[in-house]
Amino acid sequence: MNLAALLSFLFSVLMLPDIVRLPIAYLLPAVAYLLLFNFFVMYLVCHIRKLAVYTIPPIFFASAITSYFYGVYRIKIDKELLFLLLETTTGEAGEFITTELIIFGAIALLLTSILTYLLKHSSGKFNGKVVAILFIVLLPTTFLLGKYKKNPHVRVVRPITATKYIFPYSVITCIAEFSGQYFENLTQGERESSAKLPSIFIPQKKPLHIIVVIGESARADRFQINGYPRETTPKLIKEKNLINFGGIQSFAAYTRLSVPAMITPATSQHPESTMSSYLGLFKKHGFKTTWISANDRFNSNDTPTTKAIGDVDNSIFRNSLGNVSYGEFYDAMLLTPLQETLVANAQHNQAITLHTRGSHANYAARYPEEFKKFLPDAYDEKMQPQQVSNAYDNSILATDSFLASIIELVRDKNAVVIYSSDHGESLGEEGRFGHGNALAPEQRNVPFFIWYSDDYRKLNETTVDTLKKHVGSSLSHDVFFPWILNLGGILLPDTNQPVLLSVTK
Repeated sequence: MNLAALLSFLFSVLMLPDIVRLPIAYLLPAVAYLLLFNFFVMYLVCHIRKLAVYTIPPIFFASAITSYFYGVYRIKIDKELLFLLLETTTGEAGEFITTELIIFGAIALLLTSILTYLLKHSSGKFNGKVVAILFIVLLPTTFLLGKYKKNPHVRVVRPITATKYIFPYSVITCIAEFSGQYFENLTQGERESSAKLPSIFIPQKKPLHIIVVIGESARADRFQINGYPRETTPKLIKEKNLINFGGIQSFAAYTRLSVPAMITPATSQHPESTMSSYLGLFKKHGFKTTWISANDRFNSNDTPTTKAIGDVDNSIFRNSLGNVSYGEFYDAMLLTPLQETLVANAQHNQAITLHTRGSHANYAARYPEEFKKFLPDAYDEKMQPQQVSNAYDNSILATDSFLASIIELVRDKNAVVIYSSDHGESLGEEGRFGHGNALAPEQRNVPFFIWYSDDYRKLNETTVDTLKKHVGSSLSHDVFFPWILNLGGILLPDTNQPVLLSVTK
């Protein structure tokens, strides 16, 4: 019984980030329910010795580490977070390893070891009366909390009373959902090529260069061209041929969900596309196709994004660009392979996509010294909002320079540059940091703009005029796939997507 009480206390302590946010009137009854519920479950599990020894310690450690990230970044654990951890690189993960996390992890590991010892050597008889009393007390309360979960009073206490949110049950549910999805992913076949979609190509009089830039973690309201008071886009704001659509709605708040949907014929209603990217259609119509990424290619465990690319003429990933470490790699380093690709295929139509690192945390590691404009910009475990904001704005400034450099490479060509980000980022709103919360509006509001060259305007007046008519419209990433194809002169005669140009019948 003492061990069950200890476990109940430890798991309840992991909910402190939510407990401290409870109004005083709700605090005592909610915490009492949490402790009793945890005690009831732990008491039952502890009397199944083998189950307890092999499950409680690892689940406690996982819950403890998860609670740290939730306390600092307000990131809830779910199956997508586990996929993200599975697919991340050591360099990316290393940027989140702080002194506080190491200390917290060491304490969690020590407690896990103590719990393992206590569980192996615990003794005590099962007391049915205790179980019966707790069952009688908890059953009606649990039933009412579930039945009236939309009641405003119940909603206040749900963060520490609903098994969907509290430890260790949220971790167990997450692992179960992850396992099911992982097995489903393993059994899926290859994606169907987008080249199979019915399409019509309108040839150009000069070689056409379509360059798509997929940003990372960039939110629309931090771009000067969208009204942000800081000078975060001093170069883009001077471009007369830039059509800015402001903030649009992203497919998701995770890269692994959003990017595959952006580049394939997915929609907000059906974001799980089974086809490959638009590059398949471009290749079908004779374009030289290239994917250039600031991220790494996984050989044995491709990410959803690399799986969605499909068949392209050339794919270039960060880990094939030389001996530059993850932390020392900047998006500007993609300009060299981009320029080489443009020169090598100068006499051909080209469709090139650049997948950037953009404004992914750690923000201060996303730009070199020359972009340290807003100071102080330290990004550390203290997560001081002003410093986080400064570092983030500097990363947008670096993106501005990067995009301006791309435009300069194709300014005198028949070219279009399309930019949008996969998702936004929380910068302290209601205590949230990072991304992954689809309900956080700032994580779904992303920039979207298109630049065209003077030559492109002369050859595609109707297309440019049609683009301008959509400025001020409420848009989402649903337009990304069909508009990119339309800008390249590819029309989709049999589609329900929100195309820019339709086939005249």
